[in-house]
Amino acid sequence: MKKIIISTLLLFSFILPFNVFATEPTTIEEHESLINQFEERKNYAHQMAEAARALGYAEDHTIIATAQSEWWAAHNAQTDIQKKLDNLKASEAVTFSWTGSKLTKSKGVNYGPSGKETYYNLPMGGVVRIMRNRGFSETEYPYWVRQDGVKMLGNYVMCAANLSVHPRGSIVQTSLGLGIVCDTGGFAKRNIYQLDIATAW
Repeated sequence: MKKIIISTLLLFSFILPFNVFATEPTTIEEHESLINQFEERKNYAHQMAEAARALGYAEDHTIIATAQSEWWAAHNAQTDIQKKLDNLKASEAVTFSWTGSKLTKSKGVNYGPSGKETYYNLPMGGVVRIMRNRGFSETEYPYWVRQDGVKMLGNYVMCAANLSVHPRGSIVQTSLGLGIVCDTGGFAKRNIYQLDIATAW
């Protein structure tokens, strides 16, 4: 009976509320806090499995299987958040001295360090695949969306340009940070120096 009670308590502990952010973390501090919470979750899952083993349960018992599943879920989530934190820190480090006006959703058009800038919001799956095929790996150049809605490839702002002027993979200056040319469009025929910046706006 004692063993059943302890087992029930072990399983019940995993349905207790786990304090995580209800929305995607945006600051370095929020990312680090969430990473620490997942680390605590992993430690608790490990302790739960060890307690079950001490009670004599086999490795395929529900308690141990649940603990292992929880550990991997927390580990994978922690790894994902760590990658986003690394990107966030890197994006803050990749800067240059542009003190002029910046492109915004309300403005629509801006004249930045490389000339005219506009923005577009389209699915980026095909564009990302093209860049992957050109050697821009998921490890070094993950696709993500910055806090301000700018779509990123690694540390760089994704943008479209005239590929005769700026071939794919070129690094260009934009008002929103250093950009990487990933795409093109009809605008590039009308203004060969224009940049169209990918955003979620």
